[in-house]
Amino acid sequence: TSSRNKIRYYRGEIRAVNNSRGANRTINATNIESYLRGVVPRESPAGWGKAAGGLGMNALRAQAVAARSYSATENRYAGLARTCDSQNCQVYGGSALRESVNSGIIALENPLTDQAIIETAGVVIMQPNGKPARTEFTSSNGGRTAGGTFPAQVDPGDLASEPVNSLLVWTRIISAEQLMTKYPQIGTLTSVITTHDGLGGDWNGYATSVAINGTASTVTIKGYDFKSIFDLPAPWYETSSLYGAAFDAGPVGAMLFIGDSVGASIASTFASVVTPAYPAMNYQALTNRCLVGPSCVAAAVGSPDAATIINALTPEQYPSVAIIQLGYNDDPNTFQSDVDQVVNALSARGVQRIVFINLSTRRTSRNYALSNAVLANASVSYPNVSLLDWNAASSAPSQNRWFSDDVHLTSTGRSEFTLFIRNQLDALRGQSIITNGVATVLPLGVPMAKGDRGNNVKALQTSLNAYFKLKKKKRIAVDGVMGKGTVALVTRLETNAALLVDGIADEVVLSMLGINPASIVLSKGTKHATVATAQTALARVLKVKVRADGIYGAGTTRLVKRFQKSIGIKQTGKINRLTWQALLSASMQK
Repeated sequence: TSSRNKIRYYRGEIRAVNNSRGANRTINATNIESYLRGVVPRESPAGWGKAAGGLGMNALRAQAVAARSYSATENRYAGLARTCDSQNCQVYGGSALRESVNSGIIALENPLTDQAIIETAGVVIMQPNGKPARTEFTSSNGGRTAGGTFPAQVDPGDLASEPVNSLLVWTRIISAEQLMTKYPQIGTLTSVITTHDGLGGDWNGYATSVAINGTASTVTIKGYDFKSIFDLPAPWYETSSLYGAAFDAGPVGAMLFIGDSVGASIASTFASVVTPAYPAMNYQALTNRCLVGPSCVAAAVGSPDAATIINALTPEQYPSVAIIQLGYNDDPNTFQSDVDQVVNALSARGVQRIVFINLSTRRTSRNYALSNAVLANASVSYPNVSLLDWNAASSAPSQNRWFSDDVHLTSTGRSEFTLFIRNQLDALRGQSIITNGVATVLPLGVPMAKGDRGNNVKALQTSLNAYFKLKKKKRIAVDGVMGKGTVALVTRLETNAALLVDGIADEVVLSMLGINPASIVLSKGTKHATVATAQTALARVLKVKVRADGIYGAGTTRLVKRFQKSIGIKQTGKINRLTWQALLSASMQK
């Protein structure tokens, strides 16, 4: 038979028939022993037959008997066919397959399973009433058989598969949005309640029904249906709710998350679990990302690196809290300087709390223990740094199932990592370590980059000449223009001080030159990105049209005076720290 350009081979005959409604159906007519040759290797790995010096053949023989017994009870399509070929019955693949007309034949039968079928030919499991038993099974049952024809029993074999069996203990996250999209009639989701069969084990048995409660109505569905709809691994589960921040929890300001491929893998679960409690979230995660690009050991550097992301933030984007999930792609031997650069860059932008997540040390190809020691030291050395110890939280043997390759995460691992982050952030919040507010220091007129103009650039140029004790002929012109000469001296200072070398005069550079960033003022003649921010804020607050071109001209001066008058402060037409904070605060309330 051919389907989607694939050619499949079957034993016996292929017949075209009509069902009771006259619809066309394709039937494979074959005897049960030939049928089993296409079933048993689909239901149990044929390679088991070689295990334990051949004792694994017993598993294949048992599978052959179970499959034969199950088949003997089937009569789904009276007068048409006894069974189907999917997992709704028993998976039946036929005898062979070609992926395309020109490809080779792939055998779907296996000599080992064929042998098991031959050795158990005709054997079925019988009930006391003399009828074949309906021997349903799952590859992993969660530690207890399902019940039905045979009473439910604890399954020691399945329990013994702990901790490597990813189907025995697992975690999945289903968002409120998913539930409300699937069942819009419930209104706003309020709770999810699961009922179990009472036959023992965790939660007293398999899930039999799930009630999805909302403000408008309740939808109740079967436990197996809920499992299928939301792609859960097994029918033995319990649901628990995770809400947004508690009503009495202190508010938290804007947050920035910078991560690598591990962070990228949890983006959707993070949005479901963390973001509802911390809604002002800027989520930045990318495969192969590093703290600082030049130190990156990844084969293909994930660009931009953390330092670049931080330096590109505009003042209105400065977070109150930064979460850094990086390090797997960084060189442990240079990690100390990389961490220092990132902490300094964030601190210069007034970030109140910097939260690092350390690394799993399961993978030994790189010295992640050294990287973790650097992070632990940073949490002690810097008063605004906290550390979330993911390595300790995920190091137990039973947590092997969380990892696909000792770094990256399985479905359960992604759920557990996300829940770990949420719980840890909630703990910091409960201790008032992460709190509300914009950055403590609101940068004004900084950083200064090529093309900026004004009195602040003049002050920078004067300080650079003095810092390097330049003679008259070697001094840069104090012309208020951030040009090549000024950038070159800033670069020289950054190199000498082992700072991030980008030729941009940020608050760290200004502080080294003796310039207090808090003293900077925007005034007529200034050209800078924060002028554009101020112009946008003035437009919002005063409800006027303003061209946010970043150039502080006469029009901007008039609007600043108007704003200063409206809040009762001296009308200078210049933006100092007081005016700046008041303007941004007023803008955020509009």
